[in-house]
Amino acid sequence: MKKQFVIQHIWFNNQDAAVTLAGLMKEDVLAYESKLVIQMAKLNAVISEIQKQTGIEVSEYMCRFELGFITEYEISFPQAVQVELDLETIIGHDQQMIKRIVA
Repeated sequence: MKKQFVIQHIWFNNQDAAVTLAGLMKEDVLAYESKLVIQMAKLNAVISEIQKQTGIEVSEYMCRFELGFITEYEISFPQAVQVELDLETIIGHDQQMIKRIVA
């Protein structure tokens, strides 16, 4: 069975090439909260897939925070519009996932 990831929050800033996705990882009957870090280059594909599946405009859920020279962005999805994406869609078919368990 493929892993599904329900995206609840997306965080990124204008100084970093990494994007953090927070949500719920699902595999068969197992579900747990998790975070994924993807490259900024993959963010557009993830947002496009969310918009395609839900029919929403993702920018409506985005907040921007000015912190001096750094601008932080957060996208928080209400439960009604949270979408379940296949993990391969998020990280890419050609990428291997690095597993790290943090207590």
